[in-house]
Amino acid sequence: MMAVRGTALESRLALGFEADERGVTRLTRRCAGGLCHVGKPYWNGEVLLTQLINPTAGLFSGDRIEAEVELGPGAAVLLSNPSATRLHTMPQGASTMNQVFRLGAGSFLEVQPDLLIPQKRAAGRLRTRVEAAADAAFFFLDLLAPGRTAHGESLAWRDLTLGFEVAIDGRPVVREWARLGPSGRHWRLATPAGGTGYLANAWLRLPQVDELAGHLAAVEQQLHGEGVCCGASLLEPGLGVVRILGDSSVRLRDACRDLRDHFARQVPALRARTGKL
Repeated sequence: MMAVRGTALESRLALGFEADERGVTRLTRRCAGGLCHVGKPYWNGEVLLTQLINPTAGLFSGDRIEAEVELGPGAAVLLSNPSATRLHTMPQGASTMNQVFRLGAGSFLEVQPDLLIPQKRAAGRLRTRVEAAADAAFFFLDLLAPGRTAHGESLAWRDLTLGFEVAIDGRPVVREWARLGPSGRHWRLATPAGGTGYLANAWLRLPQVDELAGHLAAVEQQLHGEGVCCGASLLEPGLGVVRILGDSSVRLRDACRDLRDHFARQVPALRARTGKL
């Protein structure tokens, strides 16, 4: 569904997924269009692979996306983007994206987007909220580039605000807000060598993984190396976050792939391949 406000677009995405008596997940509700289209889903035996596509290749000033994704009990879904999302140059104003994911009992959700690329003088506000049942699982990844580095743009956007929240069984457990700006007043994407970095945040809710703290310590040690910095934290039993900073998009993707592969040994749903990771 889409509305036009002058030169800006407002789009609403609403998706519902349900598992049948055989455990096969199906897309049972779809409302999309405008800034977000939905590709044909494919059940691979573990998860329903579903692509979300932005036909405009990015967001302009005033553009707004409101997204709601709901998984019924036992549903298993992998949402991915086939290409990067760009925040285009905008001398004034900002784009906005609000997304809410609701996970029913025993469900599994992986969100695997491509890079978010804020261009010169761009501004954006992105807010994500995950509401999960006590035994639901998720692997939520987001990737941020410092800009169009091939065009000589690095940390050249105007303003970028990112919010991430998690509630488990109605109990708030995560609320993070970060304001990223090109000046020294805000947190910067900088590598230890002094260059600009590419950032990945991976939020993991994997109650089926025993001793998650030990796994987080192992992946932190495994991923930290040449051109890559990694830090991992256990927020509460079954819930953790891994942050990866790479000196290139290639090294960042490789590290994210290694992270997924580590947990795929115990979580079969993470063995699905999308061509990106």
